Amino acid sequence: MTAPRDPDRLIHAFLMEGRTELADPVFDAVRATIERKRQRAVIGPWRLPNAMNKLVPIGLGAAAVVAVLVIATLGPAASGGVGGAPSPSATPTPTAEPSVAAPSASAASVASPVTAPPLTGSFTSTLHGFSLSFPEGWSTRAATQPWTDPTFPLDFRGNQTDFLFDPIRQGDLFLTVASQPIGDATPEAWLAEQMASGEGCGTPTKPVVVDSASGLTGGDACTVAVVTSAGRGYWIQLYTSGDDPTAVAPYDRAWFDSVLATIQLRPEEAIDVAASPSP
Repeated sequence: MTAPRDPDRLIHAFLMEGRTELADPVFDAVRATIERKRQRAVIGPWRLPNAMNKLVPIGLGAAAVVAVLVIATLGPAASGGVGGAPSPSATPTPTAEPSVAAPSASAASVASPVTAPPLTGSFTSTLHGFSLSFPEGWSTRAATQPWTDPTFPLDFRGNQTDFLFDPIRQGDLFLTVASQPIGDATPEAWLAEQMASGEGCGTPTKPVVVDSASGLTGGDACTVAVVTSAGRGYWIQLYTSGDDPTAVAPYDRAWFDSVLATIQLRPEEAIDVAASPSP
């Protein structure tokens, strides 16, 4: 014999298999609907057994509960309301960074190369008997004592030679000239002695001409020239310090040759005694 099926127990068992309990108001509404539901008339003289009559309301009730659950679950998602799947947000279009044009070659800052100033200055030595052109803006310091040493006394602080120098670099960039009688020595011997000295360029040597006077100089890196004229020997030198190669780069052998081309020798005007002190 089969025990009667209690509708409340069946609904409760059905819900227990689901995901959550049905709220009390919904449960009461469904139960009331099941109890009021009238059975549809069936044509035919037959009747369902009592057990089947009891199952029909249960089935209808279960279907109603499932429908309520489906609507409650899918309703917000279908309508796009709270609890629904988030609508896809528009992907922001990346903003292109403003391009910075590379500076053109004409706009680029290019350091100007160091150049030697023009030879617009003019200097005449009354003690050593010569004149020459020197760079614009340079300073001069005339000799006050004759050159009496056997070889050239290269000393920026000395007073036996004439100095023409860069006022900023001074002892690191200058021209110096001096002269002396060659005495009993031949021009060739005097020239060779000077080039072989500590301030000379040594060997090999090559000939040089300054204002029609013959003499000697060294290789392309040598900036010393010695010449003789009318029994007088002249020492002419460009000195550049190696402390700042970029600053002295323009003052090379070619530049030295351009200075030599401006020299005029006046051996007859040279004075071999100390210059009178300035008042």
